[in-house]
Amino acid sequence: MGASQSLGPFPAPGSVIVEGEGGGAIRRSPHYPNLVPTAFDDVYTLYDAFQRGLRISAKRNCMGYRPMEKSKDSEGKEILVAGPYIWFTYEQIYEQILAIGSALEYLKMVPKNDLGYQLVGLFSKNRMEWVIAEQACHAYSYADVPLYDTLGADAMAFIVSQTIMNVVFCDAAGTKKIFDAKQKENDKMKSLKFVVQFEDVTTAQRDTAKKLNITLYSFSELLTIGKAHPQPVKPPKPEDLGFICYTSGTTGMPKGAMISHKNMIADASAAYTAKLGVTEEDVHLSYLPLAHVFERLVETAMWMGGASVGFYQGDTLKILEDITAIRPTIFPSVPRMYNRIYDRITGKVNDAGGIKAALFYQALEGKKYWLRETNMVTHSLWDKLVFHKVAQTVGLDRVRIMLTGSAPIAPHVIEFLRVAFSARVCEGYGQTECSAAATLTNFNDQATKGHVGGPLASNHVKLVSVPELGYLVTDTMHDHKVDEKTGEVVDPGIACVGRGEVCYKGYNVFSGYYKDPEKTAEAIDSDGWLHSGDIGFWDSNGNLRIIDRKKNIFKLSQGEYVAAEKIENIYSKARLVQQIFVYGDSLHSVLVGIIIPDIDACKAWAKIHYPNYSHYTTLADFVKTPELKPAIMTEMQQMAKEGQLLGFEQVKDIYIDNTAWTPDDLLTPSLKLKRADAKKKYINVISDMYSKLEKVAGVSGLQQGKQ
Repeated sequence: MGASQSLGPFPAPGSVIVEGEGGGAIRRSPHYPNLVPTAFDDVYTLYDAFQRGLRISAKRNCMGYRPMEKSKDSEGKEILVAGPYIWFTYEQIYEQILAIGSALEYLKMVPKNDLGYQLVGLFSKNRMEWVIAEQACHAYSYADVPLYDTLGADAMAFIVSQTIMNVVFCDAAGTKKIFDAKQKENDKMKSLKFVVQFEDVTTAQRDTAKKLNITLYSFSELLTIGKAHPQPVKPPKPEDLGFICYTSGTTGMPKGAMISHKNMIADASAAYTAKLGVTEEDVHLSYLPLAHVFERLVETAMWMGGASVGFYQGDTLKILEDITAIRPTIFPSVPRMYNRIYDRITGKVNDAGGIKAALFYQALEGKKYWLRETNMVTHSLWDKLVFHKVAQTVGLDRVRIMLTGSAPIAPHVIEFLRVAFSARVCEGYGQTECSAAATLTNFNDQATKGHVGGPLASNHVKLVSVPELGYLVTDTMHDHKVDEKTGEVVDPGIACVGRGEVCYKGYNVFSGYYKDPEKTAEAIDSDGWLHSGDIGFWDSNGNLRIIDRKKNIFKLSQGEYVAAEKIENIYSKARLVQQIFVYGDSLHSVLVGIIIPDIDACKAWAKIHYPNYSHYTTLADFVKTPELKPAIMTEMQQMAKEGQLLGFEQVKDIYIDNTAWTPDDLLTPSLKLKRADAKKKYINVISDMYSKLEKVAGVSGLQQGKQ
């Protein structure tokens, strides 16, 4: 299976000091004394990246998708199901790239805007045509602007207006949203003249487009025009704008991060220099949003290596089916998906019980010990006896590298992944503004956990003191607690080498926000350092640990500052908690929470404690049960204790909802919570919880009211 037997010495150093000393020192990758702009002498742009893949894998699989096929359900009713993957070679895909680019050139669909940029909109879920249009932009020196498939008319109109966008590629659902936005916000969207729909176009759609002064093409029509009128490619330069990634934002209108070709190539190359090299044998499932920079970074690395990318069927609830169908060798994901995989495997084991469960947990503990002692992710006995079969059940039996990012992952989950799939699992950290990643755990260190590694070869990292929150680069201990009355040490904490805001500088750092110098100046200081807004510390081995957020901090009525994301991350470790929104404000002295339970955990809970509920299949069923709330509160209290939350950081009441949040409502495309929208949706139940706490518990300092 996947990983090799020997990973080398551990623990490997996460970083090396370049300049300065202590917590405020500038640090770099331990492997490269100088920053690395590219891993290959012939790859400096996103166009170059695909060309390299084309050279080494011309007749190998490049992109694939699962066509929908007619079938019948258990009752004989006709349904559509996703069939096996259909694949296209690099040569076949490049032919389409040239055709789409040629059509855009021939029809003069991409004029220069007021700043001299030629911008193309991309608006749909991940699919093959999205990437072909993206690569056409790279080949003809256009910059693309992804539009999230969850944008409202106002945000879409804002982006179109700000960029003076002339053409958008989209799916049929996107066409409808564009037409609706055009009707509602015509003045702001007056620049939009062309829409290219990935599916065939209907007569009704053409009629609507004509009324809106839009020319509507199908993707296949554009392919035909381009093939009939080929145009020479116009490769970009490294410093040219590659795309504008509008950060999803939890409040207000999105900001357009300007990412150059140089930025993305440096970050993708850093993966190669960090030993995460991609080869033509690798296979990747594309389901994380292409409108988000993380997935684009991964796919850039895949094209550079001549690997294969298969697209999911478009339904997030069926991703595990797609994993089984494609059996990826490289699997980047987010903690939420890894938690689902962890819960599915352990849930099945617990359901089986008996000898099977006993053998699994014996193997799990045995291999954990082996991993910690030897730094080896394979085990000759337990892999053959248990874990290869486990990996096959979820389609991850070929995986060799697993990546996680976007949010903290529980240490026990990352260790479980390494053990269960015999794969190297690395955790990355960064943001849109640094082209996705700034640090990564050492590829050859699989025995340690709880940190995000050291700087990539594309950038340096340093910490800056945040005295107003009590974080200083001179700190030597984190979470050191002393009893105020006795002076005794309650918790010695963790030794650290400084604490402060994480900042980075290098080839992968963006140039600024599109047409927004004020926000650019807030993000990048006069010395060129990008300020992340995250709080971290260096451990004794030079690895970075993220511990808090400088932003999203609010003050309670008694003056205590609370970091909601930190608290949510701790509570989300409770098995019954799938999603959580922690709320507090300066009118109240305590926190309350909104909980979406985990359906699989609810089923397991019912089976053990309340067999009468074991036949329930939906969250709506479980939410009605009076025993669920105290069970969730008990788990949360345990997590609060383990996470050492202070009294004012602990949630005093919860409301349980039965509909999971998605990017269609309360989540950004990168699965972060939209706090303003969540507050708006739940303000009535929040007020009710505060009112009850005030009346029943007599919590001091509570004031009823809405903001």
